[in-house]
Amino acid sequence: MKRLRMSLTAKMFTAIAATAVLVVAIMALLVASSMRDGFSQYVLTGELAQFDDLAGALGDIYDPEQPDWPELQEGPVTWSEFVRLHLPLKGPHSGMHPLGPPPPELAAGPMMVDQRLTLSDAHGRYIAGAPERQALFKSRRICSADPCDDTNIVGYLGLNAPAFDTIDNFFLRGQYKSLALAALIAVLISAAAAFLVARQLLDPIKRLEGGAKTLAAGDYTARMVQDRTDELGQLIGHFNALAATLQQTEQAERAWISNTSHELQTPLAVLRAQIEALQDGIRKPDRKTLAQMHSALMRLSRLVQDIKVLSHAKESGLGPALGIEDLSEIARDAAAQAQPRLKAKDIHLATELEAASLVICDRVRIGQVIDNLLQNAERYTDSPGHVLMTVEHLDGTVQLTIQDTPPTVPQDIMPKIFDRFFRAEGSRSRAFGGSGLGLAVCKAIVEAHQGRITAQQSLMGGIKITVTLPEANK
Repeated sequence: MKRLRMSLTAKMFTAIAATAVLVVAIMALLVASSMRDGFSQYVLTGELAQFDDLAGALGDIYDPEQPDWPELQEGPVTWSEFVRLHLPLKGPHSGMHPLGPPPPELAAGPMMVDQRLTLSDAHGRYIAGAPERQALFKSRRICSADPCDDTNIVGYLGLNAPAFDTIDNFFLRGQYKSLALAALIAVLISAAAAFLVARQLLDPIKRLEGGAKTLAAGDYTARMVQDRTDELGQLIGHFNALAATLQQTEQAERAWISNTSHELQTPLAVLRAQIEALQDGIRKPDRKTLAQMHSALMRLSRLVQDIKVLSHAKESGLGPALGIEDLSEIARDAAAQAQPRLKAKDIHLATELEAASLVICDRVRIGQVIDNLLQNAERYTDSPGHVLMTVEHLDGTVQLTIQDTPPTVPQDIMPKIFDRFFRAEGSRSRAFGGSGLGLAVCKAIVEAHQGRITAQQSLMGGIKITVTLPEANK
């Protein structure tokens, strides 16, 4: 993992630094090219401006009756002699000389001014001098009189760019060195910035890696300091949330296993005691003994069934067989089955059921929910007591409510009654035969139907359980 982390650091550093180097290199090349062309243009413009005498002489000898300077078209020697006679005494590339024999640089080589100058007429047609124009070329007007304007132009004197001399090359080399130094400094600064950025980005990734290892080792108490507000900060927040969820899940699983084993142990202990008593001859297999054993077995069976339902719900395997059913009809059937048990305990059951309360549900599962809620009311309502069950339509849903008379549950622990194995203190205890899973099973079934179940204190003095299911489209 260390090698991979170093590789990631190197990749980020290389990517950022290489991009900076490439940008600086391209800018340096463009600046160098522009500098060379610009300097050439500057030199050529300055040199051409020194040929005032030559342009004036050409204007003076211009004959309108014999235009285009026929005397200069006799050959290159004539043109060269005329140019040399009118060269400036001083100039950057003129081969500075007094009138007389040309200096060596005008006799041969790229600095031969007479071979770089070209003469053309007012329409731009070639007359004498250099027959071809180079890529870098400048020209000036030749006029027959002063001032020189568009009305008296008789031709143009052009000049091709020279090859750079030692002074020019020295100047450009100096500029290139300065540019190279600036580019090197920019690259070093970019590399330093790339290193800092890579380190800034990779530091939280390293911490996340360490946190992930801690979670993988089973320690869910690990948390990371939330010291960023960017995307990596959000990732750190998600990591902390994941760690908290895993910790809560682990605690819930431990509690689930502990409570399940404890609940299974009670009926098993009863059965074991009864069977050992029968084996030792202390008890006889009479009706009372068998009834106690059957009761313990049924409690164990209900507990196992409730655990199975909750496990399927947790694994998203609680697949209800959905169909359009009348919730009022399901509630009416459940009330009819619970009526004898409630009456035996002197508890009166009243119903207020709206007709045609259609919902999409599994009839058996929703019937199980209503049976569990009525059994809770039977166990935990003092005698004499009352239970009211209603079904009504409300805002595109169908609500079933079951409320009873005292005792009730304190409001602060009311949301916990749907937790697995939760029991409120007081009368609602294991002594009444409950496993502590009934309401948890109800919640799992209702939520599997895309509904919700809530609890609150009832105006009748007990608990009011409300089941809300989506209404079926008619």
